[in-house]
Amino acid sequence: MGRSKIKNICLLLPLLLSLIACGHPDFDKFEGTGFSYQINAGKTDIVRARYTTDEGAPSIQLFDTKGRLKEEATIAPYMGLGLTAMKNDTIQMTYTIGQSDLNMFLPWFKKNKYNPTHIGNYLIRYNYEIRNEYNIDQDSVQLDSLYIDKNTQMMSLFLKQKLIAKKPMYLFRVESSEISLYDPVSKSYTPYIFAGNKNIGEEYIKKVLALYN
Repeated sequence: MGRSKIKNICLLLPLLLSLIACGHPDFDKFEGTGFSYQINAGKTDIVRARYTTDEGAPSIQLFDTKGRLKEEATIAPYMGLGLTAMKNDTIQMTYTIGQSDLNMFLPWFKKNKYNPTHIGNYLIRYNYEIRNEYNIDQDSVQLDSLYIDKNTQMMSLFLKQKLIAKKPMYLFRVESSEISLYDPVSKSYTPYIFAGNKNIGEEYIKKVLALYN
């Protein structure tokens, strides 16, 4: 393959990735069991990291406070991707890699120059960390209510009016049936489910949008 053809393929890669991720519904539509999100509710917009096991590539989406999609930035897929920090309009995306996969991952990570670096007024940065292989999967913890503080972007989980977790909301990864809290220190997840099998994904989205009413 000639150098010009390789160059053309490289130039087309971001476009192809964006086409894979097109057609997503607005914020208030939970897309199904194959999807999960990390969300941060800012004063003027909503940032959502979107992941799927069914189709397409992961992406960062920017919504207005009505839940309408304004912009989307598609990220090259690789196992273990997550939003691990948001500070001063900077979004930190981290690939969590097993030690045995590091030799294969590092050349890909160093050569990958196509991940978006901005969305709206936000800067997107990428890094990687080694997965803690000694972590044991946590059992699910029940909750019956959740609260989001718009001023601090902190989310609190409760069971029978007792606080069971309080962390920055972007560290919670929401699916249709559970919310998993990421711990940056232990690099592990704790899953939470609604008592009574209530749809936690839809409830969470409603809580986010209600912050702007």
